[in-house]
Amino acid sequence: MTLRYSCIGLLLGSSLLGGCLSSGSSSSDDAPTTPPVTPPPVAEVTSLKVGVLPDTQGGGFNTSIHPMRALLEFYREQDVDVVLVVGDLSESGTPAEYAQWRSVAEDYKNDFTLLPVQGNHDIKGTDLDWVDNVSDLVPADAMHMPGQEYKTYALVRDNVLIINISYGHMPFTYDFVRQMIETHRADVDHIIVSTHNTMVGSRYGYIREKAVEAYDTSASDQQFLQVHEDYRQLFADNDVIYIAGHEHSYTRSLISGNFGGHYTEIVSGSASYKGYDSRFGESEQIQNVVMVKVNDSGATGELDVNASILNFSGDRVDYASYFENHTITANEDGMKELASPDWKLVDRFSRTTERCDKIVFPSSIPAGNQLNMTHDKRYKTNACVSANGFEAKIIDGENNIFNRYETRTRTTDVEPGINTATSNTALAARYYRWLHIPHASYSPNLNNSQRVRLINAGTADEEVQIRETTIDLKKQLSLSWVDTFAGALSDSLIISGIQGQDGTYINARGVPKNLETDTGLPGSYGDGSELGKQPVVLPAERVNSNWILDDDARGDDYVLQFNLAANMNPEHITLGRWNAQSEQWAPVVTAECISQQSYDASYLTGLPNDVDASCAAAMGLVTVGVQHVWAKLDQDGVYALIER
Repeated sequence: MTLRYSCIGLLLGSSLLGGCLSSGSSSSDDAPTTPPVTPPPVAEVTSLKVGVLPDTQGGGFNTSIHPMRALLEFYREQDVDVVLVVGDLSESGTPAEYAQWRSVAEDYKNDFTLLPVQGNHDIKGTDLDWVDNVSDLVPADAMHMPGQEYKTYALVRDNVLIINISYGHMPFTYDFVRQMIETHRADVDHIIVSTHNTMVGSRYGYIREKAVEAYDTSASDQQFLQVHEDYRQLFADNDVIYIAGHEHSYTRSLISGNFGGHYTEIVSGSASYKGYDSRFGESEQIQNVVMVKVNDSGATGELDVNASILNFSGDRVDYASYFENHTITANEDGMKELASPDWKLVDRFSRTTERCDKIVFPSSIPAGNQLNMTHDKRYKTNACVSANGFEAKIIDGENNIFNRYETRTRTTDVEPGINTATSNTALAARYYRWLHIPHASYSPNLNNSQRVRLINAGTADEEVQIRETTIDLKKQLSLSWVDTFAGALSDSLIISGIQGQDGTYINARGVPKNLETDTGLPGSYGDGSELGKQPVVLPAERVNSNWILDDDARGDDYVLQFNLAANMNPEHITLGRWNAQSEQWAPVVTAECISQQSYDASYLTGLPNDVDASCAAAMGLVTVGVQHVWAKLDQDGVYALIER
C-alpha cells in the first residue's frame, strides 16, 4: 500500500487512531519578507502497518481464543498489513490446539499476513503438526533458513525487512540473520527481528539463560556464548526493532551494543490467560527500560491483553501500544470485557532514521552520585541537524515525571559439572559481566546497592541472589527530522519521549503503589546505602498516573531552541506545532508572549519581563549572534518554523 508524502504518518499528539498530515497551512495577512522554503515535489512513500500477536496459550490443551480474536479484530479495524505471531500459539503443541488457533485466524487471514514463529510451548508438539498448520500462512517469497523451513525465515515488505526466528534457534541463526541484513540493508529503512524469547527482557532472556547460566552440557548454550555480543552490536548498528513474547508482561527497553549504539527490544505482553510478575527487572549493564506494565492476575484479579502497532512510512516509524483489562481465565468464560474492548494507549514513540537519541535518567538520582557520562536527568541535548541544514536542540528541562516498578528476589546456584561457571562466586561474576553493575562510588548502581550477592556463603545452602529492588524508568528522547510540509518554513522536528510516562508505581505483580507517598525496597536508593527509593512530588496538574497516555495533556517543562536559516526575516517567523486534529500549524504562543530576550534558566519556571504577565509560557526571538527562537514547551509533537 502507498500514501502521499503529505500523509507521511500519524503524528504525536494523537494516537494511531488519529489522522495524518494534509497539505493545508496556517497563514498570516502579511506576506513574509523572505519567501518560504519551497517544498520538495510530492513523492510516493510506501507505508506498512505491523501488529503483534503475543502468546495465546490457553492452559491445559487450549488456545486463548478470546483475547486472540479481540486483538485481530482491532488490527482489522486499524488496517494492519502484517501481524507478527511471536510464538506460543498453543499450550502443548497439539493438533487440536492448532485447530482452535486456526478457527480464529481463518476469519482474518485475508485481512493481513500472519507471520508465525514457534514458542517454547509449541515445540512440545511435532514439526509435522506445526508445518501442517502454519505453512500456508507464510508467503511464497519468504527466504527460509536451510533446514528450518516455516520456522526461521525472512521477507521484505515495502521498505521493512522482517526476520522471524523460532524459539531456541537464536544461537544458530547469527549467520542467517547477518546475511539477510547485509543482503537487504540498502533496500530497506527498517529491520524487525520477530521471535519468542527476549534477548534481555526482565523475566527470561537468552543472555541470562544461555550465557550467564550456560551449561557445558548444552551445545546451544556454548554456541550462544560465541555470538551473543555480536548479535547486540549487529542489531545496534542496524537500528533493529526486536520484538518478543514469552514473558506475559509488557516491556520496552533499549539494549546496548557490545560497544556503541543501542537497539529497541519490545516484549509484547500477553494475549493468553496468564500474566506474569517482574522477575529480575532491568539489566542495567546493557539495558535501559523505558516502559513496563505488569498484571499478574493472582495479585490483581485481572489480566491485560496487549495490542501493539508499528506504522512504517518512508524512513519514519510511529509506534503505539495499547492494553485492555479482562477477567477471562478459560475459553468457556466467553468474551466478557473483550466483547467491546476499550483500548488504552500505554506506550508510544515516533522517530525517523535521521534522528538524535538521548537516554534521559529520572530526577531521582541521588545528589552527589558520579554521573558516569550517562546518568543525565536533563532533557538538554546537543545540536541536532537535518539533512537540509536546519538545527535544533533542547536547552533546559529535566525528567521529573517517570514511572517506578519493583522486582522479586530470585536465587540460583551452580550445578557442578553442568554449569560453565565453576562456582557460585564465578556465577555471580558472570551476572556482573553481562547484565548488572556492581555498585561502587565511581560506578553507582542506581537500582540496588547489592544487585547480585552470595547468601549463606561457605555453607551447603550457598546461593547467588538477585535481590528484589525498586527501579525508576528512563526515557528515550528522540529528535527526528522530516522534510518541510504543509507550508512550514523549515524542516519539521519530531520530539518524542518526554510524555511517555505518567507517574505510575507498581509492585512486582502489578499491584498499584503511590509514587508520591510510598518508599522503595531496601537498597534501591542508588547511593550504596540500604535506603529505599524515596517518594517524589510529581508536577501538579500534568498527569493522572493511570497508565493512559491520552489522559495526560502535559508533560515536563522543557525548552527548545530552533535556529533560523540565514535568509529568514525574524520579524515574520514564529515556532509552530502541528495540530493533527485541525491538520494545520498552530503557533506555540500568541504575539504578546514573544520575548526579545535570550534564554535564561529562570524562564523555565517564570516569564521574561518583556511579555504579558498573563502568558502561560513564553517564546523568545533572538537576533543577536545565531538567530533562533526558544520556546518553553510541555508536550511531545512536531515543531517547525512557520509564518507569523
